Amino acid sequence: MIGTFGQKTKKKLKRKITLPASVQKIISNNETSTGAKADSSSSALVQQGICGTIFWKAGNMMPSPDKTTPKAKPAQRELVIYDLTNTAETTRENGFYQTIATKFIKSVKSDEDGKFCVSLEEGRYSLFVREGDKGLYANSFDGNGNIFPIKVSKDKISITVFTIDYQASY
Repeated sequence: MIGTFGQKTKKKLKRKITLPASVQKIISNNETSTGAKADSSSSALVQQGICGTIFWKAGNMMPSPDKTTPKAKPAQRELVIYDLTNTAETTRENGFYQTIATKFIKSVKSDEDGKFCVSLEEGRYSLFVREGDKGLYANSFDGNGNIFPIKVSKDKISITVFTIDYQASY
């Protein structure tokens, strides 16, 4: 399946999914969102891995008839990828992950539009973003306590949206 958002699916999509133009551009240019080769160990295009966008939300997100809700803004961040990680395999302080006991896989930086694309082997991974010296941040979990889980299948690109919202009020 091409579009995976950290959720289990029961059946494969039968329709063709078109990647957003910005992701297609990253893939076709063989670049990560920082302009570097998508995978430094290979000059091949990213044909298997994860592509997506990182957004930042802050402020009052409550809908109001007299005030517009602030929009999410693209965020340039380092996306850090670990083997699938459960909350029991981490330590947290003030909402940020300080230590992670699973294997570090790789990291990639998103561009000024928040776009990233990274080659990965088949497997299940956890995604985090680095928030300076605060630590790593993630805000998505499955029903088993796995942190921002995402699956990479053979010859597929999993698409995700990572929203950093620890300074937003809902």
